[in-house]
Amino acid sequence: MSSNKTSEETLRKMLELQWQDHFQTRMQTWKALEITALLAVAVVGIDWKVAQPLVTTVASFLLFLVAQAAISIAIRHRKVEVTKFRLITNCEKELGIGDERLVLPKPISWWAIFDLRKSNTSLFIIRALFIIQLFAIGLAILQWFPNLTP
Repeated sequence: MSSNKTSEETLRKMLELQWQDHFQTRMQTWKALEITALLAVAVVGIDWKVAQPLVTTVASFLLFLVAQAAISIAIRHRKVEVTKFRLITNCEKELGIGDERLVLPKPISWWAIFDLRKSNTSLFIIRALFIIQLFAIGLAILQWFPNLTP
């Protein structure tokens, strides 16, 4: 075996580590959505319990910011995912177990949430976070314009 060629054991370990990184990154992205959704529930609780427009508006604004940070995390994690899958497919190819038909994930942008022809886990999470942002904006508006409620 050539000294320039990576050993099969090294490739398998690298493949395992890349998959672990991918799963860890995905779990963090889901956790960001979970925390943001729980904060949305907390904002509703604050609105019901405190019933002061300024407090609910500030809480809604903070919820909006948390959701925006979570969207940024999801977009960043998609970039990591693209890199990881490139490394994974290269390792699989070297090991002779690669699937040539596999389509690698493509980077996404914030605006991709409006292209309903696209569908993947990252976009699902980003769309859910965007809906939470719309909820936060709507709740804040209703604090100052209560006549808009049915």
